[in-house]
Amino acid sequence: WLRTSYPQFRYDQLMHLMWKNLLPLTLALTIWQISLPISTIMIPP
Repeated sequence: WLRTSYPQFRYDQLMHLMWKNLLPLTLALTIWQISLPISTIMIPP
């Protein structure tokens, strides 16, 4: 019953999910993590 309770994706659905949703989210979060320390250094205390 464990296998049927999780959604089963085909390969093309997983690729679509990766390229359209997860990759832009990952890139946005990576840029955020890189830019946050840089922007906080420039703010005077």
